[in-house]
Amino acid sequence: MKDRTNHTCRVLALFFCLTVLAGCLFSCRGSDVPLTPGLSLIEGVPVYEDDVAMKTDHVTVTPGMMGYFFYTYGATVLAGLETQKPFDENRRLHDQMYSETQSFYDAIMSETISHISYMLICCEAARAEGVTLSEAQRTALENRITGYRMEAAASYGITIEAYLQGLYGPRMTEADLRAVLELETLANSFSTTVSKRLESGITDGQVAEYMREKGISDETPSRNIAFLFLPFEGGKPAEDKIADVSAAMTATPDAATLQSQTVGTYGEEENLTPSNSGIAVIGEWLFANGRAVGDWTRLDTEGATYMLIYTGNGMSYGEVQARRDLYDHAFSNWYNGWVEALTFGYNYDCLDSYDVD
Repeated sequence: MKDRTNHTCRVLALFFCLTVLAGCLFSCRGSDVPLTPGLSLIEGVPVYEDDVAMKTDHVTVTPGMMGYFFYTYGATVLAGLETQKPFDENRRLHDQMYSETQSFYDAIMSETISHISYMLICCEAARAEGVTLSEAQRTALENRITGYRMEAAASYGITIEAYLQGLYGPRMTEADLRAVLELETLANSFSTTVSKRLESGITDGQVAEYMREKGISDETPSRNIAFLFLPFEGGKPAEDKIADVSAAMTATPDAATLQSQTVGTYGEEENLTPSNSGIAVIGEWLFANGRAVGDWTRLDTEGATYMLIYTGNGMSYGEVQARRDLYDHAFSNWYNGWVEALTFGYNYDCLDSYDVD
């Protein structure tokens, strides 16, 4: 099995060699059109401010913050791209084509900007409702910054600024890190709020009507699971912890047993079908021939082990499909409404300036 931890470390090691080019090192003056034609952006306006990479009406992403997103989220994107097409680590991403219309750089930055755009929308929507970070969220955020500071001093004997710049580029500062974490925390929290709100707004009557209109009639029951998530330790499964959980499940095979374990993170998923089970190995196990309620197993994935149990059935496949379609429609309306309401600004010189040196 491929070790995702080692793979991610290799990708991040590559990104340690990334640098912000001269245009963003000294000045991000902003040009009128994207320098990279293959970049995919929400329609917006050019920005000419040196300390702005991207912005909406009330939220700004600085060049340092953009470096953070490019070197973290972008690394995840790159890991996915290279499973489809190899790239040369010794050449600039701009100079290697991923598709007929996009270089590797275009593909990575486009996905990164799409990710940021959604977070900016969530933060703007939260602001409109007067939602801010809680004290607990702010405390957790400051603890993460303290962790960076301690790692910089203890492991490398350098300041947090030097450490951050080694990770995320020469324009990254502690203030940028704090702004990034505030943006991510608020966006993730409000995104969950939006999802729950949209889901709760879908009525049984709407689902029934949609199924009639679309001719959806699959009555196969979906399936529910409970699971315990145990991250790998040192790149390998935590065998001692897994053995303890397995012993407990052998004695009492139910969801309560998993929930009582303190060595991992407990969770539940409902209404799973072969097409929406997420992690492939979970779907393969859950929908295997002969699978029965109460069956449990251990599944190793890339970077973690799942101990899970099939706990029962949920709504029909047809209803799951209808609710998913109605949710997608509601989400699109919500998202597109905010795209129309906001003005997106881009410093194109800056967005085009992150690459392998």
